[in-house]
Amino acid sequence: MGYDVKLVKSAEVAESKKDRDPFFDNARFLAVVLVVVGHTVTLFPPNDATHPAVLLLQTFRMPLLIIITGHLARNFVFDDSKVRGLVTGLALPYLIFELFYATYAWATGAAAFNLQILLPTYLMWFLMSVIIWRLTVPFWRNVRWPLAIAVALTLISYTHEMPHELTLRRLLALLPFFVLGVCLQRKHIKFLKKPGMSAVGVLVLAAGVTFYYTGGRYVPEYWTYWDRGYQWLGVRAFPGVFIHLGVLTLATLLAGAVLSLVPSRRTWFTPFGTKTLYAYLLHGLGVMTVVYFGLHRTAFVQTVPGVLISAIAAAAVATLLCTPPVVRATRCLIEPRAEWLFRRRTPPPPAPSNHGGSRTPTTCSMSAGASARTRAMAGRSSRHGGSSS
Repeated sequence: MGYDVKLVKSAEVAESKKDRDPFFDNARFLAVVLVVVGHTVTLFPPNDATHPAVLLLQTFRMPLLIIITGHLARNFVFDDSKVRGLVTGLALPYLIFELFYATYAWATGAAAFNLQILLPTYLMWFLMSVIIWRLTVPFWRNVRWPLAIAVALTLISYTHEMPHELTLRRLLALLPFFVLGVCLQRKHIKFLKKPGMSAVGVLVLAAGVTFYYTGGRYVPEYWTYWDRGYQWLGVRAFPGVFIHLGVLTLATLLAGAVLSLVPSRRTWFTPFGTKTLYAYLLHGLGVMTVVYFGLHRTAFVQTVPGVLISAIAAAAVATLLCTPPVVRATRCLIEPRAEWLFRRRTPPPPAPSNHGGSRTPTTCSMSAGASARTRAMAGRSSRHGGSSS
């Protein structure tokens, strides 16, 4: 019996892997690679040749990752398996790496040891935000205008100063992208995969590059850090709302253009799409090490070849961090086994038996009684000389 159950589970896992859409694994991997590259090149002093490209990447890399994250979280509900997955897949890694990064910063002399669980360190704001966003999924799935509500909350939040706890500023600033991912349906994905959409994506990205290199003061530099309100950005609420809507639209168009270029077929990097959390959490160690040794201020990285080589190296590191050897070595930190943390699931009570005899389903008993009554009525009808018609 146990052997049969194992066979069934293995067959189900194999079937789920076979039916898994490689598009989102590809998209998630490419999005994380862009995030790692972005975190690397933004360390370098800006120059006229590369700074517009860095700002362009800054505009859409996190929105792209968050749209994908929202879509993959669209089925979250408050049941045992989903909540336990949230705890082991996000909450525990958040706590572990908060401690890890605080310790590393203290050990390297970058900062005093200051562990504040509600005040995320460095790139940990993303995990904190995803935890809270995912808890709100049932709300977005039930309201009538989810995206409009999310955008309204974002616009209103920029009119107020926000506390740093719970990364509230970025949580609300990037909320529309998460809700957009939740709202994405299969028909929208099919639309992006239509023939010719990749050409449209290339045109949109080309237009973005042109705008960032020629737009001058119209390029939304500080807006795309998603962590400052209208007052800090130097605008009043009335023009700020329209500028903000423009930045949200620009980021969405650029993210959509990148998604249109993602391959739909299985590729060599498709398996890495399920391990992107490893690349996200671990690459911060490399970035902090670069800063510790002052490598980001060398003359070489201030040149165009230096930035390009650094970007390629960052992409290679992101890929390496998703590979099986790294996953096996760090699984205890990123996918910790935490059965000890949860109560054991109690099996449902057995069905009541009939006077200690065989457990005959009620429906069967009712069917047998109905059959007996039918035969009796048929007998009476035949004795009276026929049936009614």
